[in-house]
Amino acid sequence: MGLTRAEQETILRWDEDEQIVHVWSSSPVTWRRMARLGVRAHTETAFPGGAPSGKFYRLPLGQFRWRLKAKGMSQGNPEALRRAREANQQARRGQTGAGEAP
Repeated sequence: MGLTRAEQETILRWDEDEQIVHVWSSSPVTWRRMARLGVRAHTETAFPGGAPSGKFYRLPLGQFRWRLKAKGMSQGNPEALRRAREANQQARRGQTGAGEAP
């Protein structure tokens, strides 16, 4: 029994005191990425039939880098992205709203 794409999640947790990032993932994509980076799972979970269901990782906070995509690179909600771009353009032009004088 496998997981659907919607069920393949990754959870990151850390606190400033411990300085360790705890990662749990049920995503094979994340498993491969961690393996490429040389991070080994310290615990693995499995479905009753033996197929892997998740992996737990630990890494030092100093080794972890949180990188976000550049603004406007999202492919998420095209309508929301269009509205945001229009609002930014209006703000750059000094417009305060539709139908109002600048």
